Amino acid sequence: MKFCNFLLRVDGIREASLEDMKDVVAKGNHIFRPQKQKYLYSVDMDIIEERFFWMASDYDDAVRFRDYVINKKTGEKMPNPRSKEQVEPRQQFFVCYDAQKHFLYMNDYNKKGFVEQYLSDTLQKEFKISNIYTSLDDFCKNIKTIRGFQYTQVDNVFSRGGTLFSQVGNIWGQDLPSKLQLKISYGDLPIHGGGKGLVDRICRHREEFEDVVIIGCDESGIEQTFDFSSVLKHFLIQPTKDENEHFEPDEVRELLLAKLR
Repeated sequence: MKFCNFLLRVDGIREASLEDMKDVVAKGNHIFRPQKQKYLYSVDMDIIEERFFWMASDYDDAVRFRDYVINKKTGEKMPNPRSKEQVEPRQQFFVCYDAQKHFLYMNDYNKKGFVEQYLSDTLQKEFKISNIYTSLDDFCKNIKTIRGFQYTQVDNVFSRGGTLFSQVGNIWGQDLPSKLQLKISYGDLPIHGGGKGLVDRICRHREEFEDVVIIGCDESGIEQTFDFSSVLKHFLIQPTKDENEHFEPDEVRELLLAKLR
């Protein structure tokens, strides 16, 4: 089983927090069927170690039904013992959000829309899951504008000759800080109208900074980011299936957390 990482933002302006996810656990419905969709979801959630949000869901089609079943040994048709009001959740997916590092991990990307809707409906806020691009070229091909960037500047041989550190120290009358975390906004700078040049300059100087993230916006107006330190990662785990071809959620959770810790 493979988990890939994504970004999870709230209202398009900030990363989801631990408090957000605690609210989801407290308020979220354990049975959920999105409007105008045929799948019914059984949802179990938890907060682990004051850091991880865990979601395990069993789901299946709540509409499709046959009034008979077939005995696989004899081939005989028999009345279906399940009523049309009962749903047999034969499919599974798993989600984990690391509120410390602000990464969302999913084993089924096709459930991205469901997770966004479930979180949004539960808290009445807009949750969006964004890709983490594997290359800067791919990122630039998929965005229309550059919205800005953020980074951490460290007091080292590259930065000591500048004025930022001394200015901050002088403002507060304190010793010089060891790090400065900055976020620069440009509105929306067209990628083909100066944005690409800005990206290239950031690339040339990125060894002077830590935690460099470029923030862009795609054709649909959805914010996308490129994090130099967190290109697409995936974790492989090998949980065992039971006799009914299902995974035990507790085993999946522990194997994944062992990787993330």
